[in-house]
Amino acid sequence: MIAGVEYLQEHLLTGSSYLATEGTEILYGEQKVIEQVLQFVSKSRTKINACVDRTRPLLAIEIESLKKCFIDAKKREVRLNYVTEITDENISYCKELMGFITELRHLDGIKGNFYISDTEYIAPAIFHEKGKPASQMIRSNVKEIVEHQQYVFDTLWSKAISAELKIREIEEGLAHYESRIIENQDEIIKEISRLTADSNKLYTCVSAGGMQYSYNYFFELNKKLVDKQKKGEHEGIRYISNINKDNVALARILLDAGIQIRHVKNMPPMSFGVSDKEAAATIEKMEGGKKVQSLLISNEPMYVTHFTTIFEELWKDGVDAADRIKNIEEGVESTNIEIIENPRESLKLASNMVKSAREEVLRIYPSINAFRRQVKIGAMNLFKEITEHNVKVRVIIPSDERQIREIVDEVSFALAQLDIRCIDKSLETHIGIIVVDKKESLIVESKDDTKDNYYEAAGLSAYSNSKPIALSYASIFESLWKQGELYEQSKAYNRMQKEFIDVAAHELRTPIQPILSLTEVLHSKIEDIQQKELLDIVIRNAKRLRRLVEDILDVTKIESNSLNLKKEQFNLNEVILNTIKDIKASKEYQYSAKIIKILYEPQQYDSIYVEADKGRISQVIFNLISNSIKFTKDGDIHITISVIEREQAGYNKNNNIRQHVVVSVKDTGEGIDPEIMPRLFQKFASKSFQGTGLGLYLSKNIVESHGGSIWAENNADGKGATFSFSLPVTNT
Repeated sequence: MIAGVEYLQEHLLTGSSYLATEGTEILYGEQKVIEQVLQFVSKSRTKINACVDRTRPLLAIEIESLKKCFIDAKKREVRLNYVTEITDENISYCKELMGFITELRHLDGIKGNFYISDTEYIAPAIFHEKGKPASQMIRSNVKEIVEHQQYVFDTLWSKAISAELKIREIEEGLAHYESRIIENQDEIIKEISRLTADSNKLYTCVSAGGMQYSYNYFFELNKKLVDKQKKGEHEGIRYISNINKDNVALARILLDAGIQIRHVKNMPPMSFGVSDKEAAATIEKMEGGKKVQSLLISNEPMYVTHFTTIFEELWKDGVDAADRIKNIEEGVESTNIEIIENPRESLKLASNMVKSAREEVLRIYPSINAFRRQVKIGAMNLFKEITEHNVKVRVIIPSDERQIREIVDEVSFALAQLDIRCIDKSLETHIGIIVVDKKESLIVESKDDTKDNYYEAAGLSAYSNSKPIALSYASIFESLWKQGELYEQSKAYNRMQKEFIDVAAHELRTPIQPILSLTEVLHSKIEDIQQKELLDIVIRNAKRLRRLVEDILDVTKIESNSLNLKKEQFNLNEVILNTIKDIKASKEYQYSAKIIKILYEPQQYDSIYVEADKGRISQVIFNLISNSIKFTKDGDIHITISVIEREQAGYNKNNNIRQHVVVSVKDTGEGIDPEIMPRLFQKFASKSFQGTGLGLYLSKNIVESHGGSIWAENNADGKGATFSFSLPVTNT
């Protein structure tokens, strides 16, 4: 078989047909399919996205012409993303494949094959045994079809895991743990059915509507598990739900089928099922047996243990279904919830609850202000009294330890007497919780958290002596308690990470400059064109690495508040002109200069002076223009400058300088993706395979540190986007 580019050249010279206009066609014959795949790869300019089943990696390696074509594409810097199912049988081919593609990912159960380039879509049809090429292929360059298949690929790509992880799992025999959110109703039913069928034991905690949902879709499967239990092949099914007059008949059906059921009056806010291997949970009520819209499913031991523990505690304090059914039939009902409107009464009740504690008091404060108010009214002294009687007190506060110590020091209370844990401030709520001995609970609403007086700040309260409710709140407490520990670990990790990045970036920067300098010297001394092209690749990538290192260092400085500005007065117009000149001189721009034009329109402003860090402002302008070039295939990039009144800027009104200069970069490119728009100026906000998504984040922080603002919008005509930033003007 003729290999790679030589074959393609011969094939094109023979006048083989190829879609000249938009259209879709079906090709027949193994040879023709291979020819068209080679032609497809060779014609691709920037990307090839491949989604293939587990038999195809073998062909990519053993068909020499296809392998060489992929290698040639990589040399042309075509990005090749490849997703397949990695198995024991094809793992060696996948390892070899990783050597000449950009990225390989694994996804279970892939069926069928398709490839997408910048402009085309092909789908070889597999009718033969393993290792044989396809004999039919669909080929299309219709824009809508290409875009649709790209969307399908992106969806599969996002669900796939890295090839390295899957290979390690296969070779080392590791279990793969993952948590997923499923939002397809039929897929949710399928996954719950699988979890149920694969179980050795099954615990289900569901709302009344959830009981109906379970009966509608899983009753027959549950009966099979009961039959297995009778044979000693399964540990059985246990249900927890709220049994009432409306579902008592359904509860009896489940009970008669051999399913163990207990009644809990106040159910947790989340319905869940847990086996010995997996857990699934939803916050939906499933009223009337309505299908679940969103489900969390996980095989991570942490989740399985967590939900199993909650179930066991609820089961222990639940009421046997037979007794509950009997009570309903006899008209016996009980209540153990009390709503308290008077803050003074709720405070008195809370005090009595704490004094009655024999083992443990769990306290969640909704905010640091709520904790401050409690300190003022003497709550800490009450905690001190019970700790002297060996009652354990654990407290959770959304704050940092420094603030807590400052508040406690004001009343000279020893912090060591309490077990206090801080959690992220973003978890502040309007509800405080007290749980005593996991038997009774009190929740208190913060009506106005800005008030200093407890009675003015507190709203309604709800008291319950229900053990299941107390256990539910205790479970919430334990989750937050563990999260507090993770929060502290995370802060320490973030500090270590920043220190590592800072050191690593500095260490990387040291060798980059000599690599660049020596390569450029070598480039100037050789005459061979091919060698020069190879050196061009080295120089270009070294410069990209240098820019990345500089960006990382800048991010580190911003996040550590150590970005120092060397301000001076300068003509902004000159900086813009010099930046454009530098960009036009770059080889990256020269490559696209025939189809992209940079146009600067200073209008009437020849001289406009600002007081700022000249290098940093130049960096911002460079980032915005480079960003437009990256997302513009052809067309013009217009740069304009104007002076407006401070009130017109509308973005930063904390600056007293009357006038602001606005620099705008308008392109005719792809525009801003709606998914990216809300987080456009955040770190790593990018769907492009080019760059790191740091440029706009850095630009925003640089501009705002000068008292300016930065914003972006898609153009009204639907073509491209406009990025703008403003700076205070010192003289025009």
